Amino acid sequence: MKFNTTIKRLQEAVNKVILAVPAKSLDARFDNINLTLENGMLTMFATDGELSITTNCDVASTDKGNIAIRARTLQDFLRSMYETDVTFDIERQSIGELGTIHIATDKGRYRIPCTFTTKPESQKRNFDLSIELQQNELQDMIHKTLFACSVDGMRPAMMGVLFEFDEEYITAVSTDGHRLVRCRKKPGVTVAEKQKIVVPARVLSIIQRMLTNEEVKMTIDSERRNVKFKTATMELESALIVEPYPNYEAVIPVENEKQLVTDRSQLHDSVKRVGRFSSIGDLKISAQDSQIKVMAENASEGESAQEELPCTFTGEEITIGFNAKFVEAALSHIETEQVSIEMSSPTTAVLFKPKYEERQDDLIILVMPVRINN
Repeated sequence: MKFNTTIKRLQEAVNKVILAVPAKSLDARFDNINLTLENGMLTMFATDGELSITTNCDVASTDKGNIAIRARTLQDFLRSMYETDVTFDIERQSIGELGTIHIATDKGRYRIPCTFTTKPESQKRNFDLSIELQQNELQDMIHKTLFACSVDGMRPAMMGVLFEFDEEYITAVSTDGHRLVRCRKKPGVTVAEKQKIVVPARVLSIIQRMLTNEEVKMTIDSERRNVKFKTATMELESALIVEPYPNYEAVIPVENEKQLVTDRSQLHDSVKRVGRFSSIGDLKISAQDSQIKVMAENASEGESAQEELPCTFTGEEITIGFNAKFVEAALSHIETEQVSIEMSSPTTAVLFKPKYEERQDDLIILVMPVRINN
């Protein structure tokens, strides 16, 4: 079994597929990348038992065969190399399934052990729901929701992003109990009935890193326990989170009589600066008439900060306490020049929204207030 390719082409494929290899594993099979050579195509496959990634690499070869190689060994070798042509010549040992990969470049000769094996058989599943998305649509939904996922293993459903599909929208929702994001798109997808799935945050993080300018086909199996993301160059299949997702709609306030509109970039920078003066990471935002104040203090060190910004505000004067990092993150994931902030009282959820000129809001970021000492 022999093939020729370039270091860059091989490295690009390995860097994608190795994202499925766990950092630590009790099963040695999950430490490997499986290589399948056939018809001038090198197919790479890796899995951790719940997540698998398959990608292809064009090579020059008329051979065919299957081997497994330690993922980190191959990655470390490719990282250390410069761009050049490379030849892999795989030799089977006389006894057993062990083999040796002889690697040749213009400057060197290298040997790496391997195993002659077949790719692990994946369970046959009926992927009956198919949704095609533009790369930028999926990337945008992931970017705007992933940051608010929970990392608390006691609440597994919240460690992923809820996707809802209906005749009009794809809705993505994430929450960690202190903040919540709802992002909606109109991709023109038609489904027979409303569908809900929860995709693990780790899977979406990998998709975010792997996607290039390609259309993405998202398919879901009939039992709603597995999802597959497929492009022209890669395929990722993963188990879904089957725990029921919290009723997020119940916590989104529908009536907030106090509304504030201000420059998003200026408020973001102000929160970032003033928040550094807080001893416990919180700050106060006060709004009245045409002015918004951002305040924080560290009483034990005698430090404090206050900044005033112009705004448009309707309603009675209000002062609300926030976790500074949560407000900073919310503002950094809104892309419009102006932000709309909807409030009701110092103890109820606050909504951060993009301020559009013509189209409807497709993003809501809810942040729960914190208790403040006057």
